[in-house]
Amino acid sequence: MENSKENQKPVLVKIANQLLKDQQELDSLAVQLSLGKAEAKDKFNEAKLEFKKKLQNLKITLSAEYEDSKEWVKDINATIDEFEKNFEESAEEVFEKSKANILKAAEIVKKKITDNPASVKVSLLFTAYYEKLRLQLDVLEHKAQDKKIELTDTYKDSISEAEKTTQAIINKLNNQKEEAEVRVEIFKEELDLVYQHLKKAVSAFK
Repeated sequence: MENSKENQKPVLVKIANQLLKDQQELDSLAVQLSLGKAEAKDKFNEAKLEFKKKLQNLKITLSAEYEDSKEWVKDINATIDEFEKNFEESAEEVFEKSKANILKAAEIVKKKITDNPASVKVSLLFTAYYEKLRLQLDVLEHKAQDKKIELTDTYKDSISEAEKTTQAIINKLNNQKEEAEVRVEIFKEELDLVYQHLKKAVSAFK
């Protein structure tokens, strides 16, 4: 029931809420790994499972938002199915190779979506899913390479800035009567700023 309600939310609201949840989970992942309370392989499998669930939600959103573009949606769904096969095949690979193959497959899905000029909002939704996965893999790569994960002041400050920026986006959306009033170009710029903060946080590990 919860997933059903979530899928009925306007796309931009869904992205903003997901973004806040994602950065909290990224912070939790970094904390657990820094304290030695989690295994990289287990978290890698969790990240893949989470992304597969998001892909299923994406399929639902595509069907709901693009009823007049059924052939395009069918093509995207076929590409997503191929991507999920790539997930399964990556299970026995070394981490670095698996990461590269997964991100390469994700880029193919992203290109398929962005090739449709009318797919701006759902493209942003997939970007949010993709960036979360990439950041998770970046964090896990440190652990897989036996690098130390120390949460520096720069990391903490960057996470804090990401949260503030995301909360500002959510507040702005809540103050809009209709999602159509939101300028997608500005929304995208604000999302990019959040990801800049998150990437800076991950790169600040010692």
